[in-house]
Amino acid sequence: MRMMRTSCMQCLRAAVRYQRLELEGHVREVLRRAMVPAMLAWLTTLDRQFRGIPLPADAPQAHSPGVDSDRILIVGGGPAIGWGVLSHTIALPGALARALTARTGRGADVDVIARSSMTPRSAPEHIDFANLWRYDAVVLTLGIADAGRLTSTRAWRRDLSSLVEQIQRSSSLGTEVFLAGIVPLATMPVFSGPFGALAGAQALELNAASVDVCAGVKRLTFVSLPGTPVGASGRFRSASDYDIWADVLAERMAGSLEPQGRADGVTEPEVQGRTPEEIEDARHRALMALNLLDTAPEERFDRIVALASSSLGASAAAFTVLDGERQWHKSMVGLAVSEIPRSTSFCTVTVLEPAALVVPDALLDERFRENPLVVSGPKLRFYAGFPIESPSGERIGALCVYDQNPRPREGVDVVLLRELALLLQNELWQSAGALDRAGTLAE
Repeated sequence: MRMMRTSCMQCLRAAVRYQRLELEGHVREVLRRAMVPAMLAWLTTLDRQFRGIPLPADAPQAHSPGVDSDRILIVGGGPAIGWGVLSHTIALPGALARALTARTGRGADVDVIARSSMTPRSAPEHIDFANLWRYDAVVLTLGIADAGRLTSTRAWRRDLSSLVEQIQRSSSLGTEVFLAGIVPLATMPVFSGPFGALAGAQALELNAASVDVCAGVKRLTFVSLPGTPVGASGRFRSASDYDIWADVLAERMAGSLEPQGRADGVTEPEVQGRTPEEIEDARHRALMALNLLDTAPEERFDRIVALASSSLGASAAAFTVLDGERQWHKSMVGLAVSEIPRSTSFCTVTVLEPAALVVPDALLDERFRENPLVVSGPKLRFYAGFPIESPSGERIGALCVYDQNPRPREGVDVVLLRELALLLQNELWQSAGALDRAGTLAE
């Protein structure tokens, strides 16, 4: 026991020396390597202190209302986890969505992939690179785990550069990447003491290295995140902390998200760089994973579909999914058929883009004027739909409303339609266990 206490004291003294003395590079590197085992042991004990801290328990996404929505993906640990709150709506995703909308006037959809142990080296294991094309920006919140492990700046630069290169190679030409700096660790009570101070000193070095990496890469921006006041209540984090960080991020991001450079009229296959057959296969796999096809009606979906019909003043509404040559209706109001051929489907067009499709008068629209649903049968004239996505990002169907009477485009509340579609999508994700698959739970 005495030997163990002596060893711990030696480690602490080495940590203090490492932190306070300005040593030559090679001496500092020797001390860093010597301290790594002690730091890893300290991180193991630190993990126990995190187990009682609240975490978001809802789907890994947040939204703010508006049209022409920006799509954002947050990847990392630290601020992305949502420590201290129970919903992503008041954690960083929700705070960032609101902050962006306040600056752009557009809606914002923010997804999050979070792991407390995530590093630039491990991040590719959790990112679906095949679907990065759909995001306007990716926000990386990495570094706390590396600071705690005393990752060398050389390894940090190498792994960070590799990760960014992979993200940019897999995303669209307009996707911006924002690297959030490691927040000052001294603002976290769990990082008090010599080991925490040592991690804090390493965080400063990693931040400096990040600035250098960002300076040499296009469409990569470093954003320094400030420390936040330690709450008098003793909570680890609160909603106000995420609001502070979101405001800083949004201020740097808003200008880059202006839609001038976005492609108009680009079809789903063209954007994704995949053939129509590959997209249909991916959509089918997503539907199979959701266990949704040919299942019984569910009240939670029926309620939202009925609300869409009544609130948008339409005679019919449906939650549809596309599979093979058919459009199947999971939930419907005012419609008499459970499925229709894909060839007559409005929703086939809806899923081509991540925005609402509004058809004021189908008889005047060359895409639909000869559609059997328009010229015979229910004789539909008006349609509005918003795509529904699977947790993997595939657009599997839509929430849509129909009417036999045409109406002007200006009279359609597409913001409300989008909000109802996202509400239905959230229900779908929750039931599918998407929370665990998307990685919001800290490891």
